Amino acid sequence: MAILCPRCGKEYDVTLFEFGQSVACDCGAVVDPFGAAPLRMPIEGELDLHTFQPAEVKDLVRDYLAACLEKGILRVRIVHGRGSGALLCTVHSILKKMPEVESFELAGELEGGWGATVVRLKRC
Repeated sequence: MAILCPRCGKEYDVTLFEFGQSVACDCGAVVDPFGAAPLRMPIEGELDLHTFQPAEVKDLVRDYLAACLEKGILRVRIVHGRGSGALLCTVHSILKKMPEVESFELAGELEGGWGATVVRLKRC
């Protein structure tokens, strides 16, 4: 995932924006993670929720899975982290209500164990 410089379009990894701080781009512009710069998210079958606010998760998961279906990606890994388990419960609650979800389960140990969920989507 990347945040783009509004002036030159250079990509910056979202992990550079810890605690909402801005980054000075090489072109002189200030790249603000909460500003108007668009967020580009590759649709490749893996969604890492670590960089998002809890309030964003519901729409984000639905939109990402819809984008995966459009691209023909039927297996998606959602990384929610291990933490307290609250985000895992939120993700699973969302998935249970989505008719396009065929099944989901915690990832295997090599894919994140209980810190990630593997989703299988229904073919259209």
